[in-house]
Amino acid sequence: MPPDLHKRRRMPWLTSASAVLLALVPATGCAGRGAAETGAVSAASEQFISAASMQPGKACDFLAPATLESIASDDEECATAMADLGMETLRAGGPEPRAQVYGRDAIVQWDDQTMFLARFDGGWLVTAAGCTPRGKDLPYDCSVEGR
Repeated sequence: MPPDLHKRRRMPWLTSASAVLLALVPATGCAGRGAAETGAVSAASEQFISAASMQPGKACDFLAPATLESIASDDEECATAMADLGMETLRAGGPEPRAQVYGRDAIVQWDDQTMFLARFDGGWLVTAAGCTPRGKDLPYDCSVEGR
C-alpha cells in the first residue's frame, strides 16, 4: 500500500476520535459544578426565606440590585417594604426545595412557591420570590420582583 493512501485512511478516524474526545471534555468538566451550583442556589433561597420570615430588613441583603430597587421605590426602605409584603408566609424547612440551574439563572420550587435567582459576582441573589404560576406559558405572579 502506498504511504499516502495509508495516511488518508487513518486521518478520518483520528479526526473523529479527536472530535469526540474534545466534545466530552467540556461536558465532564461541567458535570461536577452543576451539583455545587444547585447546592449554592438552594442555600441562598433558604437564607432569603429565613431572613424574610424573621428579619425582613436582612432579607434585602439577598435581593438582586434591580429587585432591591423595585422593592425600595418611592423612598420607602426595603425593610419596611418587605414587612408590608407579608413575606413571613414564605416558609423555610418543610419539603426539600427543587433547584434547577440554567447558566447564570436558577429556579427553586417548593410545593406551593417558586423563587428565581441569578448569579452575580458576590453569589446567588433573588430576582423574584413568592411566585405562583398563572397558567401554562404565562409569566409567574410574584410578590417580590425586579423591573
